[in-house]
Amino acid sequence: MSLPEQKEKAKAASNYAKIRKEIEFERLHPWSSAPAMRIGSFVVNPLSFRSMIDLEIAENAFFVDGEISEGDIAAYIWRHHPNYECGGDPSQVIKQVANEQNTDALAVGIISHLSNPFNETPEASSFGSTSRQTTLPPIPSIAAICHEYGAAYGIDPQDVADIDLRIVFQCCRAQRISKGEKYSEPKRLRKAKSEFLISHG
Repeated sequence: MSLPEQKEKAKAASNYAKIRKEIEFERLHPWSSAPAMRIGSFVVNPLSFRSMIDLEIAENAFFVDGEISEGDIAAYIWRHHPNYECGGDPSQVIKQVANEQNTDALAVGIISHLSNPFNETPEASSFGSTSRQTTLPPIPSIAAICHEYGAAYGIDPQDVADIDLRIVFQCCRAQRISKGEKYSEPKRLRKAKSEFLISHG
């Protein structure tokens, strides 16, 4: 084996180990005593089903098609702000967003905040033939997940809607694993593993 080939293998192995460690570390965050996150200079609460529904009903551009405005950014941050209360006064947050130098960076931070919990949804990997269903599901997916989590832990499904989604998804996966379901590794870890295996021929 040539020196360049050895270097390529070592690089792929190192990258796989690095990504695996990052994912394992990220999985611990929602279980810490300070699970808050950041969007720019703002400290915000994690995404929950309730916050998603509130913003979708308000037709926030991060949840419905439309051009993202400063108002959408301010509303998203306010809804996840530690001082948020329904019907409360968001004026302080609106002023802070208006004073931000780079609202594009805030929008990128919001997209990261929004997509973070979905890196590992509780959907199992499937093998063999795929099935497609084009009919309208009998219930929204939020109801199914809240019911699953609530039934397992004796919690009102409406209360589940306020729990950090990262915790809800991890626990639903744990429940399903205990029943024998199989899961793929996270997408970015599978990509790193693929690069590692390709480098090893």
